[in-house]
Amino acid sequence: MNCPTKRNEDAEILLDYCARKLAPLQTAEFEIHLKQCPDCSRLVEAQKEVLAALKAWTPGPVSADFDARLYARIAAEEAQAAPAWRLWLRRIFQPPVPYPLWKSAVPLIAACAVLAVALSVRMPDSVDHRLRADKVDIEQVEQTLEDFDILTPAVQAPAGSM
Repeated sequence: MNCPTKRNEDAEILLDYCARKLAPLQTAEFEIHLKQCPDCSRLVEAQKEVLAALKAWTPGPVSADFDARLYARIAAEEAQAAPAWRLWLRRIFQPPVPYPLWKSAVPLIAACAVLAVALSVRMPDSVDHRLRADKVDIEQVEQTLEDFDILTPAVQAPAGSM
């Protein structure tokens, strides 16, 4: 048997033995190991003392106004809490993970933004909107100006000037 004190994977065996949850075959094998290993023997004795102390412990009574004091303390903490917008900013700029996942997305977003700007600036325009002098018909311009004069209402003279 591998010593549970030397391998973290086998540490559960030590606790299961003390709680009497091991199968009979594993229990017999572990008891043989306990006779040969002083480290495991000390840990088993210490664990048994802890379990015995927990069984002997009785919690004190809860006071009658415990709930009222608890809710009053919660309300006081909430009153002193930062505004919601500040909490959201803290969540965004100080995420709880050691290496924020959004940091890897920032270069990708920047590259996409640069590509979008480059495509919008360098995209060839399919329709040429510039006015060319060789295609302008002077008669058409004169006709358009006359039509414009007809459509705009004439300015009326003030009532007292007639």
